Amino acid sequence: MVSIKASKSFNQLRLKEGGAHLEGKYLSAKWMVLVAGAILAWISLMPIAWIGFMMFQDKMSAKASLLITCGLLTFLGNLFLLHRLLYDLYREDRPKKELTHTRAQITGIFSVQILLALACNHLSVWYNPIGMQQWFWMPVAGFSGVLLRWRRHMFLVLFITLVISTAHEYAVNGLHPAVFWMFGQITTSVFIMGCCFAMTQASRQRMNTARLAAELRSANAQLELQADQVAVLAVEQERNRLAREIHDAVGHSLTVVGAQLEVAESLIEQEPARALDSIQKAQRASREGLAEIRRSISSLRATPQEQRTLAESLTSLITGAERPGLKLVLQQSGRSRALPSLVEISLFRCAQEGITNACRHAGASEITVHLDFTSDECVILSVMDNGRGFSRIPENSHGLKGLSERAALLNGDFFAGTEKHGGGCCRMAIPA
Repeated sequence: MVSIKASKSFNQLRLKEGGAHLEGKYLSAKWMVLVAGAILAWISLMPIAWIGFMMFQDKMSAKASLLITCGLLTFLGNLFLLHRLLYDLYREDRPKKELTHTRAQITGIFSVQILLALACNHLSVWYNPIGMQQWFWMPVAGFSGVLLRWRRHMFLVLFITLVISTAHEYAVNGLHPAVFWMFGQITTSVFIMGCCFAMTQASRQRMNTARLAAELRSANAQLELQADQVAVLAVEQERNRLAREIHDAVGHSLTVVGAQLEVAESLIEQEPARALDSIQKAQRASREGLAEIRRSISSLRATPQEQRTLAESLTSLITGAERPGLKLVLQQSGRSRALPSLVEISLFRCAQEGITNACRHAGASEITVHLDFTSDECVILSVMDNGRGFSRIPENSHGLKGLSERAALLNGDFFAGTEKHGGGCCRMAIPA
């Protein structure tokens, strides 16, 4: 299995590759600037050069110079604005904010453009070869298609420019030229505005798609990393579960073996028969411990109560732990019912650990195991003794901590401490 560190390095590399691929698409903005700049130069400088040349021929150098100056300022301002717009359109990394211009800025931009277009229109006066004066208004229509996202705003800009330019044409040339001017400008402005708007929308959709693809690649890399982390965590949980099983089962068996052998050693001379009985119990406990080790090695597929009920398993447990000077009692309240396998295992381990702790640490002479089925919502197993008890779970008590973990995994509760009447108590309540 891949380690978390290796997986993280791999996924970070994939994210970098995805970012480099997306950055490659951003390079097309440079070509868009060149193409759009060339178109802007043609529609802005061509009428300035043509009309300015005609004015110089007619000895109108002052007006021609003003027209060329005004036209160049308009072109350079629009070129700078065009670069900013394309930068925002192609390189903005926030999908919900595709342009950085506020409403006030947009209003200012169009106001300046309309004034400059009107100035160029007015300075050219009588010179309008093949309708070139209308070219001064084309950048306004083009930028409205790029800057404005609502059609009603574009129609508003179109209406304002149409009214201003037509009124100027009417004031200078009269009614009939103004009518022809109006229809001509409507045709060119709508065409340019529609083309720019369609190009802008396509670019926005393309870049949004690229952003979504990058986000999906990032999410996929994060999911792969999380999958590796979950796999590592699952292994750790399985190790903890195996440690709990070995401690609860094998530890109890070895405790019983040790206790029975101590009894046999003390009785072997005075009461050989009782000593032999203790040795036999120690043998049975050692066999059970060996069986538990084999079950743990085989992924714990078998359990101590696999072929027996919980009450029968507890009876066998108490019988194996009995010895002189120690009284063990099994009590049951309520009617027995079938329990899930994990619940039976956890309750059985609670009984094992409670008896083991009472024998080894509490100095108890009487232990009571109580199995309570009276509640329809949960099953309660209590191990109570008349020993010393304790106020809290010791830090080095792996068995009690393991029981607490078992109860938490099954949405149950576990208590270990001293009862009100004195003596120790281990109690586990599990919904079942």
